[in-house]
Amino acid sequence: MRDVFAVEPFVGGLSVTIFSLLIAIARFSLDPVADRYSPRSVAAVLLGIAAIGLMTVATAPHPYVALIGFALMGIGCSSVYPLAISAAARRTDRPASVNVAALGQMTFVVFFAGPPLLGFIAEHFGIRFSYWAVVPMIIAALLATKALAGADAGRGPSEPAHPMANTLRPSSPPRGADLS
Repeated sequence: MRDVFAVEPFVGGLSVTIFSLLIAIARFSLDPVADRYSPRSVAAVLLGIAAIGLMTVATAPHPYVALIGFALMGIGCSSVYPLAISAAARRTDRPASVNVAALGQMTFVVFFAGPPLLGFIAEHFGIRFSYWAVVPMIIAALLATKALAGADAGRGPSEPAHPMANTLRPSSPPRGADLS
C-alpha cells in the first residue's frame, strides 16, 4: 500500500487489519455453512473468493479498491485450512494422525518457504506481481478440492484404513438419528 499508492500509514495498516478481521469473522461463521452445504463446495467458493481478492489487489487502481481485495482475501483464506485438516482426518487411506501430520508438515514448508520466495518476487518483479504469483497456487488448490469429497456430509460411509480402524475410535450415531 505504501509503495504502490503512497498512502498514509493508517490506510496502509488497514489492509492487514481488514484482512485479519475478515479471516476471524468468516472463520467463526462458516462452520454452519460447511455443515449445510458440502465442505468441498465451501472450500471451492472460498478459494475462488481468495483468487478474486488477489487479482483485485494486484490490479487495484486505487487504495480503497485494494482494501476491498484484502477483505476478499481474508474471507477466502478463512476456513480453507480448517476444512483441509478435517478432510485429512476423515480420509481412510491411512490413519488420521498420519494424514493430519503430513498436511501439517506441508504447511510448515509453505509457511517457511513462501514469504522469502514472495519477497524475492516482489523485490525483483514488483509487489503487484507477487500477488499474481500466488494465483497459480490458488488454482492448484481448487483442483485439489476433490480430496475433500470424502469429507462431504451425506455421501455415504467410507472404507476404513485397516480392519481394526472402527474399533480404535468410538462410533457416532448417523446424522439425523433420534437419540431420545
